[in-house]
Amino acid sequence: MKNKFIPPLLFLLMLFAWNCGPSYPDDTDQEPSYPVPELSDPVLSFHDERGELHCRIKALYDQEITEITAALQLEGFDVSNLTITLNDSGALGDALPYDNMFTRNINLNRIDSVNGVIRVRYSLYEEDSLLQDLFDTLNVIANLPPVITGVVMPDTIVRPLTGTKDLLIYVLVDDPNGIQDVIEGYFQVRSNTTGLWGSDYNLNDRGELGDAQAGDGIFSSGLQISSQNSAVTNYFRFRVKDTASNFSAWSLDSVVVR
Repeated sequence: MKNKFIPPLLFLLMLFAWNCGPSYPDDTDQEPSYPVPELSDPVLSFHDERGELHCRIKALYDQEITEITAALQLEGFDVSNLTITLNDSGALGDALPYDNMFTRNINLNRIDSVNGVIRVRYSLYEEDSLLQDLFDTLNVIANLPPVITGVVMPDTIVRPLTGTKDLLIYVLVDDPNGIQDVIEGYFQVRSNTTGLWGSDYNLNDRGELGDAQAGDGIFSSGLQISSQNSAVTNYFRFRVKDTASNFSAWSLDSVVVR
């Protein structure tokens, strides 16, 4: 009698073992779907040296996207409004075609000496209907003026009995935008007769005309003192200029000729 229960018992044990077996994950290789377009990861930058604006945005949509429109509002530039198209074809600044990153590089003339603002609205249209948009803003800091940090020249120079003697002048400069932003240096000499400042004389950082090393941020000049010079105190003032035509404040110094 007991044997008649064995087959049902074995069936139940097999069913229990089947249900307790390993489970397998769902297939996760299925591509995500974007029935509604999605704009994300905006990148907005301006390269001062090249004068180039870079716009980029990621766009995902189940339908084919050929271009994204970027409407720009600009402050501190030669233009105030501009509309451009971004592409995903590997052209006009786009690095890789068909990677869903829509890009455009354009040249812009910036007013370096004032703070600038770029506001952009990225828009995706389909048959003149707006499907999606996204806003971004970039603040562009003004090119700040250079600073003279020191003037190196002798306090006193003795006139030679005959011939000439060199008077070397070194102006040390700094700039918030980097020493390479300083492009010109000047000095003036005050007339001991009228008390008026004279014309600009050039200082240079090109490794010539008294300058020891080019591009080191030390603007220099060489003058000559002769036996014919008067024994007086000569007053100098110095200033430098950067790429945005910002001038430093005047820096004063003097040398006694004996």
